[in-house]
Amino acid sequence: MDGINKTEIINLPENIIFEILSYLPVKERCIAGRVCKRWRQTVASNSLWRHVNLLDYHLNLPKMWKILRAHFTSSLLSLRICGYGHRSNYTKNSFSDALLKDLQTRCPNINTLQLHDCNTSNLSLDCLPSTLTSLSITSSSWQPRWLKEGHLKLENIISLDLSNSVRVDNFDLDDIARWKDLQRLTLSGCYRVKGSSIEIIAKSCKFLLVLDLSFTGVDELGIHHISRHCNNLKELYLQHCSNMRDSWLAEISSGLKNLEVLDVNMCDLFTIEGIQVLWLLKKLKVFNFSVRKFNSEEKELIQNGFHPNIQFNKFKSV
Repeated sequence: MDGINKTEIINLPENIIFEILSYLPVKERCIAGRVCKRWRQTVASNSLWRHVNLLDYHLNLPKMWKILRAHFTSSLLSLRICGYGHRSNYTKNSFSDALLKDLQTRCPNINTLQLHDCNTSNLSLDCLPSTLTSLSITSSSWQPRWLKEGHLKLENIISLDLSNSVRVDNFDLDDIARWKDLQRLTLSGCYRVKGSSIEIIAKSCKFLLVLDLSFTGVDELGIHHISRHCNNLKELYLQHCSNMRDSWLAEISSGLKNLEVLDVNMCDLFTIEGIQVLWLLKKLKVFNFSVRKFNSEEKELIQNGFHPNIQFNKFKSV
């Protein structure tokens, strides 16, 4: 940095140093604390550890304990951790029931937790912080019916993400449906979710605002139940639902009048006539679809039929 020497950087106002450090990944942030005593004190500030993202690191259990004891306090609001679920040394763990219990004690205000690439069979649901409003178990090995008593233990959950977790099936949907106040549900890549099994979610979780069923086997009857019961839905993601046809879009158009985002990318069986029924969705702001089978005139017709300010994300290929 031309014109700025080391002393000038070290002596920057504390609020500017804090702002700079807040953008650094956790590892670089800890390294920055070695620069001088003043920076070390700033790095140790509880306010700098409100939102901790460790997804870029595979930390074993001893290192996780070290970070927990050094930096996690009542200021912590969100934590994202990456495990060893799909690595050759899968016997290692980044977390345990004991660590989760200590996390709950030290961080009574935590509301968001993401466990990525983990194995839920090694963890007890009872050890998760009861203060959570958002829970993500992503790209993980799933223990069937792990959420069976989830609505009792984690009664404040309004956002649940199980994307790309294997073995999540229709029985797990029965458990998820017990969260009556659920607002966001992501099941993308949960390939065992098939047919109209989403019906129980649609009937029970009537406050859903965001629903992601991309890369699942949901069918037309499932879409019918969503359109009939999830009248508050604002975002619906159906990417790579290969059986989608014009009738699906008709169901969506007739029931989801509050829809603002619709993603049907890589669903190639519907026609321009099917898309035209979506013109009735006056609140639609974003429409993602594949354009590769439409000619220039059809593309122009599609665009002209929607609200002038709508955003199109037009995908040409995979």
